[in-house]
Amino acid sequence: MTLYEYYMIYPDGEKQEIGGPISIGAFLDINGNELPQRLPTNKMIAYQVQSKRTIENRGIVQIIYTVEQLDSEELLDYV
Repeated sequence: MTLYEYYMIYPDGEKQEIGGPISIGAFLDINGNELPQRLPTNKMIAYQVQSKRTIENRGIVQIIYTVEQLDSEELLDYV
């Protein structure tokens, strides 16, 4: 039996478990939930997935996503 665990690493190095797999380039809210490609506003905290790393141990596969915080100027392109 293999267990899959999914984590996101914030820019400050903090690690948080998330519910499932996400794709590179996806937008996430502060809790790791995926946001739509068309955002309701640019005045929100949003992260973009920059990289993915997989660590396999005995019976556990950890998939780790590194995210970058986007500022309001960058989010204007997605409103």
